[in-house]
Amino acid sequence: MTGTADEIVIWLMRQEKRDAVYDIKEHKKRRSLNANDYFHVLCDKLRQKLGISLIRCKNMLVARYGQVEYLETGETIGYTTLAPPEYMLEQEEPHTWLIDTRVQNGKTWYTYRIYRKTREYDSAEMAKLIDGTIIECEQVGIETATPEEIARMKALWGNKHEKKHSD
Repeated sequence: MTGTADEIVIWLMRQEKRDAVYDIKEHKKRRSLNANDYFHVLCDKLRQKLGISLIRCKNMLVARYGQVEYLETGETIGYTTLAPPEYMLEQEEPHTWLIDTRVQNGKTWYTYRIYRKTREYDSAEMAKLIDGTIIECEQVGIETATPEEIARMKALWGNKHEKKHSD
């Protein structure tokens, strides 16, 4: 069931199984795959212009404009490894960004912040990632969709989601 807090409470009160257990989570608008497709088109153009791999480009953009991964306690997720940034930037998953470097017992340890997979973003989160990617592209002379086309795509992404998930 999807509904407001009041609607859900009323629905729960009407249930006959009083000992049943339910999971409740906040409903977020999901983006369409078109959003992800457009992000990858822009990534490909940008990586060609910068002379870097698609994976490195995507990791850089996700770290700048994407969504950090959080634990249920609200703390950001990070991890420490011997893997250097040159290696981690070429890994498809997880999306990471270097936040600390330490030498311990003669070895260099790198600590990375973890970012969520873009396919898990809702419409607003994906729009922020695409907006940042557009800025990066424009700064190096890459042509992107017009503001009107982008606004239409964003509206379409939301409309498609609402139609699919309105029940």
